[in-house]
Amino acid sequence: MYATPFVAIVIWALKSQPMRSIAALVASAILFTMLLALCTRTWRTFFLVNFPLWVITTVCATYAILFGALPGRPVALLLCGASWEEITGLFGMWQQKWLLLPIFVVLTLYVILSFRLPLWPIFSRTLSGVVRVLLVLTVPMAVYAAQNTAQLTSGIALNPAIAGLVFFGLQLPHAHEELRGKFIVKTPFHAKRNGSGEEVHILIVGESARRASWSVYGYTRQTTPYLDHLKHEKEAVFLDDATSDANLTILAVPIMLTGITPQEAAQQRWAHGNLIDLAKEGGYETSWLVNQDVGVSTSIGIVADHLEFPPDFHESIFSRSELDESLLPSYRRMVDKAGQPRFIGMHVMGSHWEYFRRYPSAFQKFGDSRRISTLKSASTDRSMARDLADAYDNSVLYTDWFLQQVIERARLLKVPATVTFMPDHGEASPFLDDGAVGHAGVKYAAPEFKVPAFVWMNTAYRKAHPEKAAAIESNASKEIRTHDVFYAVADLMGITWPGAEPAKSFASERFVPDATDEYLARGVLVKGP
Repeated sequence: MYATPFVAIVIWALKSQPMRSIAALVASAILFTMLLALCTRTWRTFFLVNFPLWVITTVCATYAILFGALPGRPVALLLCGASWEEITGLFGMWQQKWLLLPIFVVLTLYVILSFRLPLWPIFSRTLSGVVRVLLVLTVPMAVYAAQNTAQLTSGIALNPAIAGLVFFGLQLPHAHEELRGKFIVKTPFHAKRNGSGEEVHILIVGESARRASWSVYGYTRQTTPYLDHLKHEKEAVFLDDATSDANLTILAVPIMLTGITPQEAAQQRWAHGNLIDLAKEGGYETSWLVNQDVGVSTSIGIVADHLEFPPDFHESIFSRSELDESLLPSYRRMVDKAGQPRFIGMHVMGSHWEYFRRYPSAFQKFGDSRRISTLKSASTDRSMARDLADAYDNSVLYTDWFLQQVIERARLLKVPATVTFMPDHGEASPFLDDGAVGHAGVKYAAPEFKVPAFVWMNTAYRKAHPEKAAAIESNASKEIRTHDVFYAVADLMGITWPGAEPAKSFASERFVPDATDEYLARGVLVKGP
């Protein structure tokens, strides 16, 4: 029973890991066991003391076999960010609940067998020869593995006992602190809210939104039927020249939520506070709903009153398949919660690669994207470029539906409410942009920076704040940068503070567009067109 997790991880590793890593794994497992044996001395003590570690080792080995990697930081953030309601909900959906009985039986059997063992010494004369043989065997394995430092390190990291201790002893506590903003030094804004009463303000941070692929901006395919209707009825103000400050999420979102300029970001002069902090100081109850890399949020110390981070155990953001609609139940609870003013932020997957993972089958309206497997193959094979564009357009269609759910729920409110949508950056299409694909290029490329954006205001808000509604409509044709969003959303919420800059708020009649014409292309300042 003790050896089962180690044997299982070795068998699993044989399919995907180089032999030097496997040699390091086996050698580290033998040495780890010997060290534990030296500390405990008798068989009964060895197995009883090892029981918690054996459980951790089994969990890590099982996770690796199921998901193809040992649990790491993303899983730690997921576990620390999950609410009890989410955990119980996941358990309720678990189809293999019957496994709990055999698991309980195995754990009980382990403890019973351990207690029944006599106090025999581990290093008895009978076993001393076996111990020597095992130790001798580790020497050539260690020498062989040490010929490649990277493979040696990865092999030791594959040891489920070591991985388990690191995960539960270091990564989980670190993730707990990270989600609570303990690693970010903040400076109070000393903000206050002008006015009183209940208001609801919603900010949706989109992802990889190519403006030229949204029919509300003139694209020939009808990818945004709901937004087309809003524009026709003049229910939302669409920004004609919204431009991202950076073509990388890890830079673009912090810029949007802190208000720093691309020049400041290039010099790593990060702000010591964010929009959620500002809303809290202004008396708003805050919610942050994330179907994205939550590390982007924690990098600027976002700590909201309510955090939603739907589980998805894929280590890579590219393979994350959780749909944005998973945020809607929490959103509805927050938006319907009457009483105090509320700010609800949402960071969604939108149209992030892999595009065909971003929408359910019901939204497969354009083409057939089943042949697409990697971004590289899609960008080099001209016949697949069409499929790539089709999949992207379907993701836009789904985003349009998602925005409809958000706005129509907010429409039910009797109090002033706004919905602001701004993506982190754009996206290039290999079918429509001369072979360019994706984002994060090293030069300025319009499709990677020109984004769709809008502000929806209900009737109650327009009546309560006609000057702000008029200012947004007046500024809609001007170039609006993502760092302006910080100031504009604060302005919409009626929040002021000593460092406020009305000239950067497109909800102010004093707004002045940024004339520097500098943007961050893969983290480097470049000139625009």
